Formats: sequence, C-alpha cells, structure tokens
Amino acid sequence: MARSSALADYLVLGPEDYRVLGPAEFGAAGLLAVESIGPYVDIQACGPLVTVHDSTIEPHLGIGHHPHRYNERLFYMLAGSLDHDDMLNGIRGQMGRDELGRLTEGRRGMIHSEMNNGDETAHAFILVYATDPLPERASFALLSDAEAPRFEEGDGVSTKELVGPGSPLRVHGDVRRYLDSVLDPEAAVSLSLGADEGALLWVERGVVAVGDRELARGYTLIVPPGEGQRLISVRAREASRVLRVIFGHGYGLVRRGSDEGDAA
Repeated sequence: MARSSALADYLVLGPEDYRVLGPAEFGAAGLLAVESIGPYVDIQACGPLVTVHDSTIEPHLGIGHHPHRYNERLFYMLAGSLDHDDMLNGIRGQMGRDELGRLTEGRRGMIHSEMNNGDETAHAFILVYATDPLPERASFALLSDAEAPRFEEGDGVSTKELVGPGSPLRVHGDVRRYLDSVLDPEAAVSLSLGADEGALLWVERGVVAVGDRELARGYTLIVPPGEGQRLISVRAREASRVLRVIFGHGYGLVRRGSDEGDAA
C-alpha cells in the first residue's frame, strides 16, 4: 500500500533555486532558459533527468548548429513552434503548439539547430534524460496534439497523456509517464509512485497546494527516487495547469558537489 508522503520526501524549488540562461550561455540572442535541474544549479540530476528547462525563443531567432550525444530530449511546445535541423544525420522536423518532439541523440550523436522561424515567441518545456539502452543513431519523432490520449482523472481534472501506456510515442529512457493536467479550483491529482520511482511536477499556471506548501506558476516539486510506494496529493487553489513526470531510479538524486547519486 502506498503511504502518504511527508515534506521530507520531496523538494520544492522556486526562482531562487533556478539559473536563468541567456545569450552568454547559448551564444545567441533571443533565447532564455530557466534551469531547475542541470549543470548550472544545485540539483544536477534526478532519476534519469539531467536537464530541465522552461525555455523561450523570440521570433526569427534561435541557436545554430551544435553537437549532442547519448541523451534524449523531449520538447513540449506550450506556445509557438520550433524547427529542428540535424545536419549530421539529415533529419529535420517541426514542433508546433501543444506537440511533443522527441530528439534522440544516439551513440553517433547529432549536430542540430533549434530555430523559431515563426512570428510568435516559442515556449518549450524541455526534459533531457539518459537513454537505456543507447540507440546507435539519432532520430526525431513527433506526438501531435490530436494523437495524445485524453482522460478525466477525477472531478474537475482533464489530463493529456504525453508519455505512458496510452501514448503512441515511445521513448528510449526511463521516463514512465508524462502528463499535462488542467484543474478546476479545489480539484486534486496525485503522484502515485511505485518502489524506486521518482517524479517532477511543474506548475505552468495557477496555484496548487502540496501539504502545507503552496506552489505558484514556475515552481517545481521534485520527488527523488526512494524505497517503497508513495502517494503525494496536489490540490488546485485556483484554476491551474500542471505537468507531471514519473521516472525510474536512474542517477538517484545528484546535488552540486556530491560524488555520486542519492546524495542529500
């Protein structure tokens, strides 16, 4: 039976915990990325996740060709569109509003650009995670908005399944579920975690309560992989939208300065 989680079981991250990356880091104008997990902040990895960015790219700007290897990226487009051009493998793709792009780097790697060729600011929530097993070659796949299953998760909760048993999109890492939920005021959802699972919750809109904490837009809840089953309840204080990711153990919890995973 899953036990209800106490505050000690999870971390709440806000703006003071993030690093805002811009032209100095990307070498290009018009890009901003709010990093909650990654090399520039305290949380270096959680489960398989090695980078989490809430990113915007201004119209007709972007980042030119640059290399990646070994990991996989999910771009969930919350507004606008982005064009992916992998010149090493001859792969191109466009990700539009409400679509999920899967960019697999592979053993060979990719040299790609991310350009906003539209007239609207592009807004993408980006997950980068380890692949297992590691694909030999790079690839690109797209989950359109129409292809993503929807279901009512409870009173006042409408959920879109991006990754999971009902979604046609397959990933190459231990990301088990990725859900986008819209909640009416006082509606509730949960994070139900099996043994050795972890989770991330991002508040995209509104205010939600977890235990005695209230999380506004832009706050992150991180549940490190742990022993036993856990259940975390999330209740909307107003009309809200949250993204939830459930994943396997991966690297555990890695913090800046720690030598290995599962460091506190």
